[in-house]
Amino acid sequence: MRKLFMMLFALTATLLMSFTTPDEKLSVDTGASELKWTGFHLAKSYSHWGLINLKSGSISTDGEKITGGEFVIDMNTLSNKDLEKETDNAKLVGHLKSDDFFGVAKFPEAKLVIKKTEKKSGNTYHTVADLTIRGITKEITFDTEVNAISKNAVDAAAKFKVKRTDFEVMYGWSIQNAMIDGEFEVEVKLVAKK
Repeated sequence: MRKLFMMLFALTATLLMSFTTPDEKLSVDTGASELKWTGFHLAKSYSHWGLINLKSGSISTDGEKITGGEFVIDMNTLSNKDLEKETDNAKLVGHLKSDDFFGVAKFPEAKLVIKKTEKKSGNTYHTVADLTIRGITKEITFDTEVNAISKNAVDAAAKFKVKRTDFEVMYGWSIQNAMIDGEFEVEVKLVAKK
């Protein structure tokens, strides 16, 4: 009887394992994906925004949810889209790339690594990830809207705020720094496919 039980157990385990498929790793379409930043000035009640290109990326999915991902951000591509005057635009971008903020010459890449996601409701998932800026890594959490997902493709979007002091994105300790919001906003549109 014990031998029969062990044989049935082994058969059941084998059958269950045969229905388990590994997660698919999809490549991010860097041309179709978009990363938008917005910074806020407190004293003058205005904001600036622009784009940064993804250098590379991948998303893992089980066909129903995102199970992981890694995205490399090319900080050299940081741009501004709201200042029309070329000299003002260049001045802002140059300042953001300087050591006062992102130190792009020393830290040309930033990275986001998704560690886990949990369904909240509908197509909204709570996401836990590691964000690296200026060589500093911190865990962040945010909601991800998964618009479409399968083992072959993912279309998702997220919006989150980044605390500047966590990553030493500081304009020294001058009074000008106090006029800038302590957080900047990041909006991400991700398209990935096999």
